[in-house]
Formats: sequence, C-alpha cells, structure tokens
Amino acid sequence: MSKKLNLFNGERNERYDYIVTKEQPLSYTAESFQKVLINLDYANIDGNYKVIQFTSTLASEGKSTFVSNMAYLLGQKGKKVILIDLDLRKPKMHRVFNVPNKNGLTDYLSGKIPYDKLIQSSKELGIDFMITGEKTTAVVNVLEAKKLAELIAKLRETYDYVLLDTPPVIAVSDALYISKLTDGIIFVVAYGNAKKSLVKEAIQTLKHNNVNIIGTVLTQVNLKSGEYGYGYDYTYKYEE
Repeated sequence: MSKKLNLFNGERNERYDYIVTKEQPLSYTAESFQKVLINLDYANIDGNYKVIQFTSTLASEGKSTFVSNMAYLLGQKGKKVILIDLDLRKPKMHRVFNVPNKNGLTDYLSGKIPYDKLIQSSKELGIDFMITGEKTTAVVNVLEAKKLAELIAKLRETYDYVLLDTPPVIAVSDALYISKLTDGIIFVVAYGNAKKSLVKEAIQTLKHNNVNIIGTVLTQVNLKSGEYGYGYDYTYKYEE
C-alpha cells in the first residue's frame, strides 16, 4: 500500500522549550502542524498507531521540535499523551521541559528509581514525559532490554499516544532497535539539509527492516521565501 508523504513547513527555532503551537497558535507554522495532525487522525482512524516513533536521516533536522509540538497538540485535543526521550546519545527532552536530566529511563531500567518516579508531568503543556536520565555507554543493551519492552507495553495500555523521540537512522542503529517496539515511524526530513541520496538510503534501510513508515514530514522550510506559493501551504505525495 502506498503511504502519504506529509509536508510540514516550519522555521527552525534553536530553543527547544519554545513550543510554537502553544506560543503562536495562529501562526503559519502552527497551522502546518494542525494539518499534519489532521492527516495523522485520518491515518489512525482505526486506532492502530499508539506507539509512534519519530526519527530522521541525520541530526538537526527538527525532529525533537516536531514531536514536542505534536505531543502538545494531541494533549490539547484531550488525548492522554506521554513523550519519551529515547535518544540516549544526544538527549533533548529535558531541555524542552526545562528539567534536570536525572531520574530518567536509564535510571529506571537499572533499578535506581521505581516506576512512580519515572514519569513526570507538564501542567503547562498538558502531557506526561520521560527523560533519558544518567548517560550510558551500553546504549544497545538498554534498547534491547526486556524491561524496556515491558515498559512500552505498559504505557500502551495507559496512554492514547506514546511518542518516542529517537536518534537518526544514518548515524547509529538505535532507531532500528526501537522500531521493534512501535506501531510505526514518522520520518522527519529537513529541507535543504540531508542529501537526497542519504534520505533515500535511510528510508530504504527502514523498509529493509520491515519498519512501518506512517509518513514523512518536511521541516525547516523558509516560510517567507514564497518558494511553496503561500509559504505555509500543506500538501502530500505518495511513496510507491
């Protein structure tokens, strides 16, 4: 079956804690997020996508910004959402929520903290979240741990959406390990960043590993350039 290629036009903001859909709900960028959300609703009409992974080709493609805004919008729709930072090498979610990166996932998996101390809540954004916690060199061991799979399964029963911020596909193999725990991936591509050959390689790698690609999102488009007509227009294509 062909899959939609969703295009999200959004300018990059270096502040991870700046949620544009909250701070500028009437902006072109926020409108583009809303359109992506509508498309996700259509794709998920049967409720098959609860645990969704967000990845990209390379670093700095706007993946963490994108997933945090999507989490906020889903929360605003009354969905029970948890956002998990599974980028154990370069975590960013503690910056999004302005909290210390401690008492997180690695601490729970190693038995240093109980489950009730793992989940944090943001009243401001209306969602729950997990940070990575103490840095580890045994990343693959963590991602393959039975305790992590059990945790995701438990969260699946508790939340409407479990959103996973994960590392890029080309840089490391982490995204492929994580994909085994998810219902599908939303693939983020920064306009003018990664070479087409690398994007193609990343997508082919995912397909070769039988990963379900829900859709592809285009970020970091200059809204003021007029390159896409109205600048904030939302379109879609199909992957063969």
